[in-house]
Parts: sequence; C-alpha cells; structure tokens
Amino acid sequence: MRQWLFALGGLLVWTAHFFAIYIAASLFPGQPLAAWLTLALTVLALVVVGWLGHGAWRVWQVRDGDELRPWLGGIALFGAALSAVAIVYQGLAAVIS
Repeated sequence: MRQWLFALGGLLVWTAHFFAIYIAASLFPGQPLAAWLTLALTVLALVVVGWLGHGAWRVWQVRDGDELRPWLGGIALFGAALSAVAIVYQGLAAVIS
C-alpha cells in the first residue's frame, strides 16, 4: 500500500488541489478572497508536489539491484511532474479570471 501511495502521491495532490480550488470558488464566487485562496492552495500544492518529486528523484537514482525501485521512482517522478504542470494550469486559470 505504501508503494502505491508513493507512486500516486503527485496525482493525489493534484486531485486534492482541484477539489479545494473549486470549493473555494464555489464558496466565494467572483470575490477576491477566492483568488487569494486559489493562489495559496496552488503554492501549497506545488510545494508538496516538489517535495514528492524530490523523493521520487532520489528513489529513481538508487541502483541497488532491485528492479522495481527505479521503475517505481520513475512512475512517481512522472506523476509529480505531470501534477505540477496541471496544478499551475488550474491555478493560473482561476487567478487570471
């Protein structure tokens, strides 16, 4: 179970960010508070994804004979990178409008 959470960590953060910014936009429609909450949630999500990506990079670099470890690290790193792009895209769209 821990390996699944590691591999899907970035995607889980992306999902939580998606729901959080849409909840903020629904609670405060058209108000500046919604934009500030979106900005704060986006920065927080990017920090968490960056931390997860750094951990995935470190796991991906280890070559200790275990064939699953680099593959799992690569999957986690790709998920973190994809999530970072999606979080920036969603955050900018909400803040600009």
